[in-house]
Amino acid sequence: MQVRNKIRVVIADRDLFYLQKLKLCLERRGDMIVVGMADNGPAVFRMVQENAPDVLLMDVILGEKDGVWVLEQMKEQKKECVCIMISAIDSDTVVRRAVAMGANYYMAKPIQGELLLERIHQLTEPMRPYEGKEKIWTTQREEPVPEHQRVSALEAEISSLLSRMGVPASIKGYHFIRQAVMMAVEDAEVMIGITKGLYPDIARMYHTSASKVERAIRHAVESAWKKNGRQVYFEISGYHMIEKPTNGQFIAILAEYFRMRYGQSYQMVSYRNEASRAKESSELHAEDKLLLFS
Repeated sequence: MQVRNKIRVVIADRDLFYLQKLKLCLERRGDMIVVGMADNGPAVFRMVQENAPDVLLMDVILGEKDGVWVLEQMKEQKKECVCIMISAIDSDTVVRRAVAMGANYYMAKPIQGELLLERIHQLTEPMRPYEGKEKIWTTQREEPVPEHQRVSALEAEISSLLSRMGVPASIKGYHFIRQAVMMAVEDAEVMIGITKGLYPDIARMYHTSASKVERAIRHAVESAWKKNGRQVYFEISGYHMIEKPTNGQFIAILAEYFRMRYGQSYQMVSYRNEASRAKESSELHAEDKLLLFS
């Protein structure tokens, strides 16, 4: 791919070793190029001014000036690019401040490389804001854009939470849980018949069986429980679980968390339209399939 057709990225973090790892992650597929790396706020802002990147990946904590300061300068100088904050700080106050200053997305460390690449591609497609309460991005076309092509704010939030829990984006259960939570937020009644309703519905979307969906979700929950899932689960539910929750409990708690926290402010993609996404997913390059579903 020619350089001019690649996604241009500036990355910023105090850890220079981490920057090198991040650079390798971004450039390994050949459709992105890192045009600048920095460990302090003023240097980041100069790189944004000089290189006009498509994407800025930046930690909140930097040398001299922090990432929020960089966002403030960009807003003041009307320097526009997709801004993704990556940080170990997971404070609602910091997240709200970053978003208010123009950040498009916020990811808590440690991050999954495949999830990061997925978010960059979603956010850098030719976009315009959907005219509604929430920002839902659609491709710039004259004809109406199908619902399954919209990037749901809820989907992004669920992905971030699963990443915090330690569920890797490379396993099937990650995608099945995300879809199940979206379905449950949209319609709480799907949890009533999880075995006869929810699992088969997801199975049809991904061209698999209900039993495989159940096993993959159970494996993902077990993976989360061995990492940071227990603590995050406590944070969103308000009580400690000695034993790992069942699939139904796990999905229900996450769905209730998003339903109570955001109410009906999300404009969500109907799961009934996800068959189109599943078909699109099946046409991915074989290597990408392996990375996503191995």
